[in-house]
Amino acid sequence: MTFPICQIEFARNCENASSNMKCPTKKREKGDKKISHGNRVIIGLPLNQDKQGDTMGRRQLTLEKHCRGSHFTWGERLKLQYYYAGSNGYRKERRPTVLGKIFQKSRKTISRELRRGMVEHVLSEIPFSRIEYNAEHAQIDAEEKMKYKGPLPKSGKHYTLVQKISELILEKQYSPYAVLMKLDEKGLWPEGLRICEKTLYNWIEAGDIPGVTIEDLPRKGKMKRRKGHGGKKKHANVEFAARSIEDRPKEVLKRLKAGHWEGDTVYSSKNGQRECLLTLVERKSRMELIVKIPDRTAKSVKKGLDWIEKQFGSRLFRKIFLSITFDNGVEFSDVLGLENSVLTRSRRTVLYFAHPYCSSERGTNENHNGIIRRFLPKGTDFADIKAKSIRKIQDWMNTYPRKILNGSTPLRVFKEEFELEDLSIKLLEAC
Repeated sequence: MTFPICQIEFARNCENASSNMKCPTKKREKGDKKISHGNRVIIGLPLNQDKQGDTMGRRQLTLEKHCRGSHFTWGERLKLQYYYAGSNGYRKERRPTVLGKIFQKSRKTISRELRRGMVEHVLSEIPFSRIEYNAEHAQIDAEEKMKYKGPLPKSGKHYTLVQKISELILEKQYSPYAVLMKLDEKGLWPEGLRICEKTLYNWIEAGDIPGVTIEDLPRKGKMKRRKGHGGKKKHANVEFAARSIEDRPKEVLKRLKAGHWEGDTVYSSKNGQRECLLTLVERKSRMELIVKIPDRTAKSVKKGLDWIEKQFGSRLFRKIFLSITFDNGVEFSDVLGLENSVLTRSRRTVLYFAHPYCSSERGTNENHNGIIRRFLPKGTDFADIKAKSIRKIQDWMNTYPRKILNGSTPLRVFKEEFELEDLSIKLLEAC
């Protein structure tokens, strides 16, 4: 399809320019300055005191910063035309990849814009026509299409809701799913509005939630899959091999019954720091218990588990801790000491051990340790962390709405499983 000749009158944008004026060279002229726009530097636009134009009639055009998914503005289209034609003092550039870096847009966005804005200029001599990008035609086409655009996003109509979402993500470190569950629980939805998880992700990616980006989400909006290790798996310790994870009942693997736990230690990577955390997570409810211990020795781990038993009492502990699965760390080598009660000297639980270098066999525990690292990054000196701060992390994890629990919280599911709603256990109460 051909269009009639479209004469571009630069006088609309460049008051002192004539239509046949050409820049004599593509190099920077004396007096020209680099204009920095964020991480972009555009060469060839002189800066005069009046900031209106220069002696050649060129006018400074400033690119506006836009969030992901934004549309081209008239100024950006005009600048794209100058780059594409190599006119008005701009070096000629037609590669979408390079133009994408200049305009901070994707290569595909640039390609689409160029395709939609192409017109055929009729010439009086060979080759009689030339296909060029025309900003005016592209702008008219875009404005025409905007007439058929749908209503504004719902996020723009509900300021209070958007502020609450921003608060939960930035201050409470909630994921989009957890945000939705919390809004459901508190009844904070405006009348006639309830969005899904995908819509909330779209709002964040489009910049509709002030101050919130994908980087602010717990996992930066990405999930990693753990790779299993092939080959035959063996235990280095004979006693660990006798309590292999392979011998666990099938009900443990399928999470059919509550009372089966996974355990590990979280410690600082800096040399000379001895204090660490003993972490335990119940496989079905995802209930988390965190205890600070003096060091990563078998004696300290036993004392940590003994302290937990004293909080629950011997009888309730045996009901709640049917089994615990650890890794092959030397801190868990006192098998009998960990299995036997500090109160009655009888067996209080059964231990199982995962295969070496197979952290995926304790996936829930590893995932929870990653959550703890959000609050206590690697290198943190646990000697400076008070028990109250650790307790707050535990409470946050246990009251966090989980998608795998259909929006419920680990604490709620845990109490329901063991009928603890009417019992007052200090270890489970909010700090």
